[in-house]
Amino acid sequence: MTQNFKVRASTTPQLHLETQSGNNFHAPVQAFLPDDPGLRAQFADQIWYFRVFDFVDQETTPAQVMDIEIDAVYKVYRPALTLPLNDRNEIRIGLRAFQTLKGNFVNSPFTNDASIEWFHSNIAGGEDPFGRKFYGVNEVAVNYTDRNGKTLNMQAGDIILGGVELAHTYYPELQKWNERNLFFNLQSQIGWNTSAYNNSLDLGVGINAVKKYRLNTKSDLWFGLGYSVLYKNAIDGRDNLDLGNNRFLGSGEVMAQWTHQSSKGNQNIIGVNYQNQTSYFKKEEADYFHLKGDYAAINQGWHYGYTTLIENLSSWSLLYTHARPKISYTIYVKEDLNVNNAPDVETGISVQIPL
Repeated sequence: MTQNFKVRASTTPQLHLETQSGNNFHAPVQAFLPDDPGLRAQFADQIWYFRVFDFVDQETTPAQVMDIEIDAVYKVYRPALTLPLNDRNEIRIGLRAFQTLKGNFVNSPFTNDASIEWFHSNIAGGEDPFGRKFYGVNEVAVNYTDRNGKTLNMQAGDIILGGVELAHTYYPELQKWNERNLFFNLQSQIGWNTSAYNNSLDLGVGINAVKKYRLNTKSDLWFGLGYSVLYKNAIDGRDNLDLGNNRFLGSGEVMAQWTHQSSKGNQNIIGVNYQNQTSYFKKEEADYFHLKGDYAAINQGWHYGYTTLIENLSSWSLLYTHARPKISYTIYVKEDLNVNNAPDVETGISVQIPL
């Protein structure tokens, strides 16, 4: 669920077109969560990479088993339409689709494997720190088997229609606070996931606060704080892939931006955002998981395919917006400073047009 740091409803319908590009790489890893309570208790007292577990079969050594391999540039396409209902309310209808690409200097100049590994080799990180070169640069390998035996396999160029979102935002009139340039809004959202792997309905709510500081007649400084909760798979379809056993996902975001109005009335905006999201899988799994992977083949991070799923995910974003009366453009770069490839780096560009 995306935080909304607007301070008032749109006055006209707005068409929003956005494309995102993110590099995800997780070396093949197999995760085992043994069912034996005694073994789980033993594992809880051990560092995870010292745990010993040899899976034979479900009768001899019962366990939940997952296989994870992710190597792709993901393109995300998000068209949306915002419709004002009145001065205090608006709705937003959006679609989202995902595509896996090999990545190259044309379709993903900054997020393809070759660009990232050039940065690692020549600027920071060292030679092939996570094994991208070992497994092949600019390739696609998306293979996931969940703990119930259901699978997801994607090839280069595959597209998944992720779903449809309907969001409502209410901008309350709080005169005492608004006079102090402090604004609030309340969000609610329904998301219908339409893919064959996840046919379900998500519900979400959020609250956001924005504070404005006037620097001079042309420039302002804005700070925002928002938090939302998503009830994932509130209505669940049959035979869905297990994409996380945490049914509630919390997401917080902090925003700081500087806006400047030019002599022609256009706006230039520079912003920095920090985001943090709760884990997809339950954190208590950290006490008893066992992993198998080719840890000797790569320098580090062979376990990230699973361990990122039981940790909070965080990222920093740098954004620039140029807004004119008839159109606005936004570009951003997002970096995962935990360096766990979830994703490693992400870029995006969007256009907003009043109708």
